[in-house]
Amino acid sequence: MGKLNDDVHVPRSALSWTNVNTWKNLNSVCEGVFDCPHTTPKLTETGPFVVRSQDIRTGIFRTDLAARVSESTYIERIERAEPREGDLLFSREGTYFGIAAEVPARVRVCLGQRMVLIRPNDKLLNSTFLRYWINSPLMAGHIAGFKDGSVAERLNMPTIRGLPVPLLDRKAQDSIAGTLLALDQKIELHRRMNETLEAQARALFRDWFVDFGPVRAKMAGEAPYLVPDLWSLFPDHLDGGCVPEGWKLAPLTAHFDIIGGGTPKTSIVEYWNGPIPWFSVVDTPSASDVFVFETEKTITPEAVANSSARIVRAGTTIISARGTVGNLAMAAQDMTFNQSCYALQGLSGASDAFVYLAAQHMVDRLRSMAHGSVFSTITRKTFESLSLVYPGKALHEAFHERVSPLFAKIRANVAENLTLAQTRDLLLPKLMSGEIRVQEST
Repeated sequence: MGKLNDDVHVPRSALSWTNVNTWKNLNSVCEGVFDCPHTTPKLTETGPFVVRSQDIRTGIFRTDLAARVSESTYIERIERAEPREGDLLFSREGTYFGIAAEVPARVRVCLGQRMVLIRPNDKLLNSTFLRYWINSPLMAGHIAGFKDGSVAERLNMPTIRGLPVPLLDRKAQDSIAGTLLALDQKIELHRRMNETLEAQARALFRDWFVDFGPVRAKMAGEAPYLVPDLWSLFPDHLDGGCVPEGWKLAPLTAHFDIIGGGTPKTSIVEYWNGPIPWFSVVDTPSASDVFVFETEKTITPEAVANSSARIVRAGTTIISARGTVGNLAMAAQDMTFNQSCYALQGLSGASDAFVYLAAQHMVDRLRSMAHGSVFSTITRKTFESLSLVYPGKALHEAFHERVSPLFAKIRANVAENLTLAQTRDLLLPKLMSGEIRVQEST
């Protein structure tokens, strides 16, 4: 960390940037930096949004994931400042601390706990430029040096207001923001495509193995909506009115091989920062992206040999079972995972896609059974208590043939997005330092 003057601490690697006119602390180039109410708001089914740290973990405020509050709660929580388009939502504490996202247009949102509202001075700062700067790897390293709190990672308000901001010519800010935004728009296009692909896979699973759509259509004398060879694989009746004739209803333990995880000793430095990904709940991808390629922490082969951590193959489903419960991911490469998760691998012909979708359905059922409250844990008994039909080898294979291309495309999109994000993060300091001119990068 370098020190430019008495007010602004600048990352050492950025001190030589010739493109930067001057450095300022965040507070001096903003109309305001506002802390949140230090209370937990009561959530409702409808109403304005309330932003939490997990809602902005990708640097974009995901309204499809955000919770809502009543109108009266909203009014109470915007007393200090009402978020508006161009403001930044900043996470000051928790798993996803130090991340900023812009308030979208035509969205009413208030701050949840652990959040801060940053209102840039539009005459000095392009808000998108500021978001990219705050979310850059350079700033992530800088911010990490200021965090306090032995349990929860946290930034205090004076630190946030004193964060360094490079002031470039406003036209240069606009051009840099536009260049990086073009990459993010490609990432967002892939994400939306993944949402559609994941929804198609989920709908097919539900139709075949939960609602028994083809069987019920046959019973009702409706026209086939699948090709003849596939249509013929489905029974004509429900046995006892609930299960397709000839199919078996079996506990999930008959469908999954359930594998426990482990954590190597953190006190042994030789166990960590190795070549093997080690999954924990913080590595959970968005529901539509499914696959996890990289993990925050990695371990060594020695750690695997001397702990209960086990390596599972690519394609394995990992589910969080304690703490933040019910998060799902599919391993994009061989990896390990901690003891708060289970790995699930298919039995009796169940494909990787079937296992993932079945686990997803299980989580949905658990949430429904909890009647809006949060279920606190998943155990092996949970898998034993819930059942799913076994349709036979032929239908398992047919399902795999139709769904595996959807998952393959999702995986490819996630891999490309990682490359685009790395390009964006590498490009930002080069653009800001003057090493690459804006017009040369577009």
